[in-house]
This record gives sequence, C-alpha cells and structure tokens, in this order.
Amino acid sequence: MNGLNNQAVANYRDLTTGKDGQLFITAPDGTNHFLGEVDTFQVQVNTANADWQPVGSMINFAVGTGVSMTLTFTEAVIRDDITLAPFLDSIRAGEFPLFSFQGKLTQRMDANGGQPTEQRIVFKSCTPDGAIDLMHLQPGEIVKRNWSFRVNEMPEILAKLGQQ
Repeated sequence: MNGLNNQAVANYRDLTTGKDGQLFITAPDGTNHFLGEVDTFQVQVNTANADWQPVGSMINFAVGTGVSMTLTFTEAVIRDDITLAPFLDSIRAGEFPLFSFQGKLTQRMDANGGQPTEQRIVFKSCTPDGAIDLMHLQPGEIVKRNWSFRVNEMPEILAKLGQQ
C-alpha cells in the first residue's frame, strides 16, 4: 500500500450550479407553474436537540427532539396572481394560506456522454412565516419581494440525482 488515493477525481464539468435549478409552485388545481421570476431560493432543515448528561459522565449528549424546515425565495415583482393575491385573499378571509412547491435540480450530461438526471423534491403544506415584503422600492433597483415559508410536511423526493 503506497498511501496514495487511487479514487477517481470528480470531473469539474459535472458540477451542478444555480442555473441548473428551478422552483415551481403548485396551483390549487394541481398544475405546477415555473416561478421564472425567482432568482434565489433555498430550503433549510433546522434540527432541535435536548441535552442529557447522565450522572458520572463529562459528556452532554444531544437527543434529537424534532426538525423544522424553511423555504425562502426572492422574486422579481412581475405578477401577483401566483403568490401575493392568494396570500392576501386568504388573510382577508381570516385564514392562513397553504402553498406547495417543487424544487428541481438538473444534473447535466456527464463527461462520458451519460444522460442528464434530475432531482425533484416536493414541499407541501407551506405556510408563510415571518416578514413578507408587500412593497420594497428603491430608485434604480429591480423591485423584489422576499418570501419565507415554514414547510409543514416531510419533503418527498420524486427523483434523485445520479439515478435514471
């Protein structure tokens, strides 16, 4: 054994970038609408733990107690019919709206000519969370709206990267 790493080095041409992703919103009739006005989005999982330290132990152990997930995005303000109008209509009716989203990430063909694969994850029962920009105007800048949602169901992976 010579101690060298004989594993193949990842080919940088196979790396996935932000331009390879898309965000869709699911309408009440079940159709998915591509949110082409979104320039950034992210989904994060936050874990919660309780500390436990048994007698005689120097170690505080972390005991998992739950997770929460947040989906955030920034959209250039082009239209209000997909997110803002349904949000305001629901609030006016005295209820919180629920939205469903789908994130898509396409992995380009690999250097050996393999077929592209995609990852699709569905985020259901998303309710608006935190501050939402109804209007945020600044001269000379594109008008954008920030959204934050709490994801209230476990995400479902419809397609996984690297599998065909």
